[in-house]
Amino acid sequence: MIPVHPITRRTALAASHTFLCALLLGSQAAQAQAGGDDPANHYDSYTPAQLEAVCDAMSPTRYISGLTDGGWGTLGIGGKTYYYRSACYMELVRRTGRAELCAKVVERRSLLGDGSNHSPKACAAVAAAYQAREKQSAEDVAAFKASVEGAFTISELQVQVLPGGRWRVEVHTVGQRMGNYQLQLVKVRDGAVLREETVALSRPENFQWELSRAEVVAGTLLPNIFPMAVRMSFLVPASTSRPAAEHSTGIGNFTLSAE
Repeated sequence: MIPVHPITRRTALAASHTFLCALLLGSQAAQAQAGGDDPANHYDSYTPAQLEAVCDAMSPTRYISGLTDGGWGTLGIGGKTYYYRSACYMELVRRTGRAELCAKVVERRSLLGDGSNHSPKACAAVAAAYQAREKQSAEDVAAFKASVEGAFTISELQVQVLPGGRWRVEVHTVGQRMGNYQLQLVKVRDGAVLREETVALSRPENFQWELSRAEVVAGTLLPNIFPMAVRMSFLVPASTSRPAAEHSTGIGNFTLSAE
């Protein structure tokens, strides 16, 4: 028998240890790798209903390891680790706020990877944030609806042909909410604003404008039929929770003939 020198033995053990570590890292990297067609790379391709089926079909053991996901980056500590399936359910909860799905989120624990970002607790926080946003959005919508309730709108349009090819357009309004309003008389064909007024209303009022043939036709030859519109908007004042806004309260359409 040929004796093995102690130094040679230590070298062999170190090489064996290095080889085993390489195998371990290679195995973890293989589990963490997501191919181009992997559903985990294409969450945005699925509706919530489709994504739930994708999550259900995923392997419960496939994961990203802290060793292969920035584990040796900074401070000498591991990176983020998680199961793909749990990440899928977390994405679904982010979209829908369905807190009951958090029971399917499993936190992966390892010495070199932090899995706390994909845990039932983290999932519950995502669901709560979604529900808080939905609640705030519903409150904002309700508050805005209340702020424009009863706003003045167009109740009637009257168009009269005047001598010389002119027209008189009369606008009748109805409503109860006091405030500032904008009225525009527009040529629909090219979007040109022929008249514009900003008025303070506290009760229903009528407005009228006279239009000349020249400004309506404005060089256009055929056809001499001109779609027109009167637009009315409520200028909603700013509040503590939202900026000032322009809220359309009505559009009245009519046609002028320049034959």
